Amino acid sequence: MKYTGRILTISIYLTAHSFYLLYYVLSGRGITMLDWLGYPLFTAICYLAGLQFDRAVFNSERDPLTGLFNRRNTEARIAKMMAAADRTGHKVFILAIDCDNFKWINDTLNHGTGDIVLIEISKILLLEKGKRIIAIRWGGDEFLLCGLCSSSSEVEEIKLRIKNSISRLSGKMNLPVNISIGSALYPDDDKTVSALINLADLNMYTQKKS
Repeated sequence: MKYTGRILTISIYLTAHSFYLLYYVLSGRGITMLDWLGYPLFTAICYLAGLQFDRAVFNSERDPLTGLFNRRNTEARIAKMMAAADRTGHKVFILAIDCDNFKWINDTLNHGTGDIVLIEISKILLLEKGKRIIAIRWGGDEFLLCGLCSSSSEVEEIKLRIKNSISRLSGKMNLPVNISIGSALYPDDDKTVSALINLADLNMYTQKKS
């Protein structure tokens, strides 16, 4: 969770209150203890107000079940990665990940078990998370993993790690959890965010059908 709201509200208050005291000094009026107590008191109030703002922003961008990013601002985030890739000579990968038998898990077992499966898949994706990689719940049982990479072989290594982790999860939960992963690479496959997401999605469904 970012500190934008807290920093902004406290900064505005401190600036305004300091000008208020300065005005009192320049006008020849005395500064009382109450004036000085305004600093800690209202700083605390501004902190709490800013915290509520930061929480609201955080929750608006997160999936409530998994804690991953939701679809909001996804294209903007990937566009920033593309700009960073252009500057550094990297590539941007997009992985579309789908739980193949999620409907069976929900229908045969229960929705609670289905939620646990989604949460556990999310934890696996978060193991790849870093400054260069973000994990997104795209919708239902589909996820996106996006980030900077140096080559397509690095992407294949990430896919292999995820599949191996899913295999271990399946054994741990004692039920079949299978996934399909489709990928797309910038700028090799395309140069627009929407086209890359669609391509990764298409490749995922092609693997799913096979």
